[in-house]
Amino acid sequence: MDSKQAMKQACKQAGLKNVAESLGISPTALYNQINDSGKNDILQKFVDFTAACEDDTPIVWACEQLNGIFVKNPAIQVEAEKDNNNYIPSALKEFSDVIKVISEALKDNSISQMEAARIRKEWEELKIILETFVLRCEFGYNE
Repeated sequence: MDSKQAMKQACKQAGLKNVAESLGISPTALYNQINDSGKNDILQKFVDFTAACEDDTPIVWACEQLNGIFVKNPAIQVEAEKDNNNYIPSALKEFSDVIKVISEALKDNSISQMEAARIRKEWEELKIILETFVLRCEFGYNE
């Protein structure tokens, strides 16, 4: 899906007129934004800005504003490691690490900011391992 298709799809539920009103622009301006084949593409500019900064902070921020989280897809090293069976022990270890950190944090029936940061770190590592495994399965790299 390209950015124009994404904008069209996003406007379907609320309606182009309601979206334009919420943005404080005319429906014609929004329609032109969605259908213009020129370089005035707000979604693509957002992606280009983030890429130019070489920092995912704008995407992380946008996800947080929408009550979500950003999880970057990991790069898959197909030639270096074709066997998905190596990911299962890694995933189990990472899952165990998350449980261990949570258990340690709950010993005193509260979780400090430092403990929360450790939980987040372990959770992020687990998500990357599991996402790599799922992507490898989807792309048929389990030989």
